[in-house]
Amino acid sequence: MKQASFAIDEAQALVWVVDARKGVTPLDQELARLLRGTGKRVIVAANKADAVNWESDAGEFHAFGFDDVFGISAEHGNGIGEMLDALVSSASWKLVSEDDSCKDAKTQTDAKNERRELNLAIVGRPNVGKSSLLNRLLGEERAIVSPVAGTTRDSVDTFLQTPEQIFSIIDTAGIRRKGKTTAVAEKLSVVMARKSLERADVAIVVLDAEQGIAALDAAIAGYGVEAGCSIILAVNKWDALENKLTGTAAAFERGLRDQMKFLSWASVVTISALKGQRVQKLLPLAVRAGKARRTRIATSRLNEFFEREVRQRAGITPAKTHGGSRLHVQYITQIAVRPPTFVIFTSGGKAGLHFSFLRYLENRLREEFDFFATPIRIIERHKSRKRPAARSARS
Repeated sequence: MKQASFAIDEAQALVWVVDARKGVTPLDQELARLLRGTGKRVIVAANKADAVNWESDAGEFHAFGFDDVFGISAEHGNGIGEMLDALVSSASWKLVSEDDSCKDAKTQTDAKNERRELNLAIVGRPNVGKSSLLNRLLGEERAIVSPVAGTTRDSVDTFLQTPEQIFSIIDTAGIRRKGKTTAVAEKLSVVMARKSLERADVAIVVLDAEQGIAALDAAIAGYGVEAGCSIILAVNKWDALENKLTGTAAAFERGLRDQMKFLSWASVVTISALKGQRVQKLLPLAVRAGKARRTRIATSRLNEFFEREVRQRAGITPAKTHGGSRLHVQYITQIAVRPPTFVIFTSGGKAGLHFSFLRYLENRLREEFDFFATPIRIIERHKSRKRPAARSARS
């Protein structure tokens, strides 16, 4: 109810959905008193009015004293258009004309270019404190928090504006192993959580310091990497660990990185969403990662870097010699951002850059151009040498 109160306070108008089949219930009467006290415009949507008699039954909700009562069917779409027409026809709503929208378009575009909205997803296993972290970041109890795992079922977007950045924060449902997910609603919530990662710029992967790092944590972080997200590992419930020493955090981070070797570049922060410890570090890190993932490097700079750090270094070879012919790297260029994606053009030998060469190149790119907490993708495009056509036999 607290979360509903926040939404009511911020709304300009309220659409109250009731059940036309069940009619007026004691809970409806209590909600009517609450909504009348807000002083805001209330539109009553009597849902499940799928037949003529149910539409007439919607009339009993006029007894609550609200002017706008509509019989609708959310399933079939009946009555939705009329309800929306009534909603926007209110004098309290300003309809933007075509001329006004054209005038504002340039201003909105300039503002968007100046400071782009950052999509920030909060993901993790069930009951690791994702919703508590969202509430702490927002400074209010927007999300429902419960010790029961799986309380959050939907991926909910919440906007937060700071002096540095506008954030769209996505609080996702806890992701379980496939075998542990039984209810249809829960399976759908896991699918939606993974979909949320696909539209996120940065993912805060919340871990549980009390329970330690599980294989599922690595799998969830892997989903974020597959989606191209920048990754911040937030070790929550750090305040609940007993007998902590000076080196406890460093030892925990070493163990974490040992279990998630593919995330050696991710940022790690120990936090307490409950008490707010070090939570203030997360948003600046997300801003830094967001800038890094949008970095574009000129081809001339890349090849100067490549000449200096790779070609002139002894002992660094792109691949093994194949059939007496060695693979040669011609040049490197960046083809995309969010995440940064590079193409290496090769020729000669056999296609296939050695993994140690790719790892070295990725690490050097990250150090040279500050790709903080951001995955780097490297693609090879190989140009094979054409064999000369066999001469025709003499007649």
